[in-house]
Amino acid sequence: MSQQSDDVNEPLPRKSRESSLAWAREYTSAMARYAEVRITDHPASRKHFEECVGKNNEVADDGRYMLTYTAYAKIPDERHIGAVRKLRKALEEHGVRVTSHTERPETPEVILYGTNDEQRFSLIADSVNPPGTLRLSVSTACFLPPGVKQQQF
Repeated sequence: MSQQSDDVNEPLPRKSRESSLAWAREYTSAMARYAEVRITDHPASRKHFEECVGKNNEVADDGRYMLTYTAYAKIPDERHIGAVRKLRKALEEHGVRVTSHTERPETPEVILYGTNDEQRFSLIADSVNPPGTLRLSVSTACFLPPGVKQQQF
């Protein structure tokens, strides 16, 4: 993620939970298109909203949140590496900095971590269980819902 200010009361970006979820669904769909795979219903996509925890372990009660959204594609394990290579190329062309990319052809499996410093989100694309499953996941920055007064520490 991008460098955070030392000011724990720096204004947070504002976005509704519904808007964040819509963005995450759209982004994981784009990831699937780049990888030339289709998102499946089994396993079902998952959303997880959680409280933001500050640099000094502060937790506000003003409604700020982070979202992790995960979608899955069912493709044979031997296609995972090629799919994630295609995904990586497209992501790098769209402002994502790949922070780690590991390929294990003998297994076969792949793990890719990335971040978009400008938009402040992170992502994962990797082989997971059950066999033949590719995970596509994004995690947002900390957002404050619109219209809410930001708590100060």
